[in-house]
Amino acid sequence: MKKTFKLFAGVMLLLAMSATTVSAQEKDRAGEGAKVVTTEMKTQLSLNDGQYAKVMDINKTFLQKAAEAEKVTNATDKAKKLKTLTDDRDAKLKSVLNETQYKTYQAGRAANAKKLRTYYQ
Repeated sequence: MKKTFKLFAGVMLLLAMSATTVSAQEKDRAGEGAKVVTTEMKTQLSLNDGQYAKVMDINKTFLQKAAEAEKVTNATDKAKKLKTLTDDRDAKLKSVLNETQYKTYQAGRAANAKKLRTYYQ
């Protein structure tokens, strides 16, 4: 009985450690993706340092939440969640960018979305 309990406790400990590792890896991947995409956006949109920091936060948050949405097994629910996240990201970007920058962002949005997708799928 004690051996079974110890084995069970050991397995639970390993599962807890692996969940923490996966979560940390997802955050690292989100940070990496946000940096890549935001750096490209800085060039495309001529972002100043303040805008860059805000856009970085927006992109990182989006990637973290999108990675969670990818875990949803129902395709319709997943698509709805990603659409909601994308709309939220666009609204936040619109509040940070000026009108010209936002129009440029919208024109290149498909390319940026494709790059972002590689970091949450």
